[in-house]
Amino acid sequence: FDYGLVHVIQFSSEHDFTPGSRQFLWLEQDLKSVDRSKTPWIVATSHRPLYTSQEQFGDHVVGLHMRLALEELFYAYRVNLHLSGHYHSYERTCSVLSGDCVREGRATMYVVVGTSGHSLEEQDYMKYPWSEYQNCEVYGFQRITANSTHMNIQFIKVIHTVQMSTVQI
Repeated sequence: FDYGLVHVIQFSSEHDFTPGSRQFLWLEQDLKSVDRSKTPWIVATSHRPLYTSQEQFGDHVVGLHMRLALEELFYAYRVNLHLSGHYHSYERTCSVLSGDCVREGRATMYVVVGTSGHSLEEQDYMKYPWSEYQNCEVYGFQRITANSTHMNIQFIKVIHTVQMSTVQI
């Protein structure tokens, strides 16, 4: 669906998303159909993240599987942002492709936003160069605004609505 200047697509990380699957073909067709003159921004969402540095080793296998299946598709169709949950924490990457940070806007930025209610995660984060901001200490929410040239992504701390992280792509 389109919301103002943003095209949003939700896919299932719990069903087959591998190349050739019904979901992958549907996702590819949707991304092909985006008119970037009307909706210059694409946000993809799923329950599980493609990138996370939290110490949940079993889930890293799932994320790697998702990256192998979807990252090139996201790159080909210039998906700007991927939002996920699953973890009860907040984490934001750089614009990342194949595990490497690239110039902002040249690849997808991945954000885990799971800080809105359930008890927060207790495990630590591993060190990866693509992980730019992590939080499992305060509750918060994501605020996104977009115009024709920039998308602003803010993590807002719930108590006193203090802005904790901001990035513009």
